[in-house]
Amino acid sequence: MKKLLLLFVGSAFGLQGFAQKAVGNKYADSNLYRLVLDVNLTGGALMQSITKSDVSTLLNPAVMDIGSLKFSKGMSYGFDGQLGLFFGKKRHWGLGTGVAYFMQQGDMTLDKYHVEYQNPSDFNGHTFRQIVTATGPIVEKLKITNVNIPVLLKYKKRINKTWGFTADAGVMFNITNKNSYTTDAAFNYEAIYTKTTSGSTTTYSYDNTAGATNVNNVRYTQAAGQTAGSLAALHAAGYNVGLNQAPTSKTGDYSYTTGSLGYFLQPSLNVFLSNNVALNFGLYYMYQPVKNTSNNTNQLTDKMGSYTSMLQSVSNSNNQSVGLNLGVRFFIGKLKDTDHDGTPDVKDKCPTIPGPGELFGCPDFDHDGIPDCEDSCAREPGPFKFHGCPDGDGDGVPDREDACPGVPGLITLHGCPDRDGDGVADKDDACPDVKGLAKYHGCPDTDGDGIPDNEDKCPNEIGPESNNGCPVVAPPPPPPAHVDMTTPILFETNKNEISSESYPILDEAVRQLAEDKSVTVVIDGYTDNSGSEVYNKVLSVKRAEAVKKYLQGKGVSTKRLKVVGHGPKSPIAENDTPEGRAKNRRATMHVKGK
Repeated sequence: MKKLLLLFVGSAFGLQGFAQKAVGNKYADSNLYRLVLDVNLTGGALMQSITKSDVSTLLNPAVMDIGSLKFSKGMSYGFDGQLGLFFGKKRHWGLGTGVAYFMQQGDMTLDKYHVEYQNPSDFNGHTFRQIVTATGPIVEKLKITNVNIPVLLKYKKRINKTWGFTADAGVMFNITNKNSYTTDAAFNYEAIYTKTTSGSTTTYSYDNTAGATNVNNVRYTQAAGQTAGSLAALHAAGYNVGLNQAPTSKTGDYSYTTGSLGYFLQPSLNVFLSNNVALNFGLYYMYQPVKNTSNNTNQLTDKMGSYTSMLQSVSNSNNQSVGLNLGVRFFIGKLKDTDHDGTPDVKDKCPTIPGPGELFGCPDFDHDGIPDCEDSCAREPGPFKFHGCPDGDGDGVPDREDACPGVPGLITLHGCPDRDGDGVADKDDACPDVKGLAKYHGCPDTDGDGIPDNEDKCPNEIGPESNNGCPVVAPPPPPPAHVDMTTPILFETNKNEISSESYPILDEAVRQLAEDKSVTVVIDGYTDNSGSEVYNKVLSVKRAEAVKKYLQGKGVSTKRLKVVGHGPKSPIAENDTPEGRAKNRRATMHVKGK
């Protein structure tokens, strides 16, 4: 819980550091009242660290086996009310005091209790050894009334209109610490008498030896065979003995007699409901040492039925409480009004300039009913819908946004007219009386050639910009290049397929043969010197046949075509280089008359 408390405080201070930049003057703490009333409800855990006194009021104790005290199941509930006064220009820091009331509870447990001591007188006036033993652990259920006067240093920081942070830290003067208890104690009361007889005279003495070993001892104890019934009979005869005896009264009060000085820390987040009221949600931590200066004693009981609270054996108790806090803060007094116009700064939109209350404390220089802080044209009267700016031509566009303030126009064109309705304002329209396109500054392009009509010398004919929009007459095509049918037709190595590059040569041969039906063509096939002569002879014939086949396909009669294969004979280039061999892999055509 302590770690959670530290995390909460650290986070809150981080928020208030951010708020120094985020909060405006409108919600600054300096605008709030100086005097506050805080009313808080608290609830949390209660812890007590107990120091037990060793002081004993037992007479000549022979045995003192008293266990330890332990506090458990502690809870604390309460409320506090404080008046605080904040000072300084920013009103972040202040002092406060009031009253804090806590209703606390818990269990105080003594794990064992066994004492043997001298009882100076019984019902006959005889001294004896009294033995008192708790039948089990003793539990006192405590209800504690704890009243304090806190004196606190107070801090507050408003973050924005809704959120804020506050923290109280200081001392608490305890004025009441009353413990009301209910006990479940039960005791066994036993006795040992040391009886000495001399003649007719009997005397009684106290044996404080370990184990009470005196032979003259008369034992009224369970160890000596006494039962609950026999001890009850002895009690009826006047002896202070009995088993499992509860106190006559199981309740009582015990108050520590010395007031204490404690410490108190209470950080909270504020939720402002108004400038006068804020809710507090946070944590609290309280440390309160208590000292008992009354007559301490370890003796819980003497006679059967009697009981004294185990709290009287406590010399010091360090109490701590950690929990949640829920409260309300009321701001009391008069709000700050810097410009003295009757509107407090928290409601004044112009806190340093006097203005009427109906305009939230702001002036209205042009008297148009719009405060200057919201008036975009504070020196010229205008309607509210235009934020106080005039509209001289009445076209619905305020003058400060109107590109044509003296002429009524369209809102979509920033207040400018459009006579031809083409979406281009007249002031930007090169053809204001003819509907056109925006990309041509409002002019049309009748022939759609990308040149507006006002720049097109042929507006009804498509033409390029280079010719001012007029069509361009194409020049006659150039005459075809001359192709010689005797040009060699080349082949790849070991191939007889004709490439498309040779088609013009063959087509020229087809043309000439078509013009002169009287001629024939001899097709000669050749190879380079790669491979055997027989192979190359066959390959050269195949190449000549490939040319013949192409010509036949174009309609040339077979009778007009003769094929001759020469192999590697008659090279037209050296066969020593790849380039030379490529030229030798060929077929040629030459014409013969009838």
